[in-house]
Amino acid sequence: MAHLKFARAVAFRTIDPRCYGADREDLIAWGVLGLVQAAQRYRDDRGSSFSAYAASRVRGQVLDALRERDPLTRSARRAFRSAREANAELESPFSEMSLDKALDAGYEPRPSLTVRPGPRCPRDPRWPEVARGLRTLPRLERSVLLLSYGRGLTLKEIGRQLGLSESGVCRVRSRALRKMRRRCAVDAVREAAS
Repeated sequence: MAHLKFARAVAFRTIDPRCYGADREDLIAWGVLGLVQAAQRYRDDRGSSFSAYAASRVRGQVLDALRERDPLTRSARRAFRSAREANAELESPFSEMSLDKALDAGYEPRPSLTVRPGPRCPRDPRWPEVARGLRTLPRLERSVLLLSYGRGLTLKEIGRQLGLSESGVCRVRSRALRKMRRRCAVDAVREAAS
């Protein structure tokens, strides 16, 4: 509680000065969340002061929140920055618009799509190839891929379910993905040859 003003100050310095209003307050709230995480994780036997540890955690939490809100990926953002350096008049690759302004401008929303019987979405033609590849993987690797990409669990959650550390899950997933890529590439070459 004694460091709340400190967290606000660190978050405030981290935020882009063009960010105003509710967004700014939301990001400062993320910074306070970083402070709470720092308080839970801090260990004084590691040699750094709480303030130094908390400052990096608050800054990291605010930057994570900013990245989440960014509609561009990091590589797309990097490409946009380099293109903007070459041409300073380049417009932003996205624009935000209020729904009220869109309605005032005459935009009429279309009715939502009707649900039709049958498959919910078009199936990727490569899916049978991926399914065959998954069947060839060892059980642990298949489980990690299904939990990671099928259910969207984090490495920590997968590790808890399978009794592995986060780094162990990461290694298993990397190994499984390498095998899947090789398998799918071999299948693609076979199909092209036939």
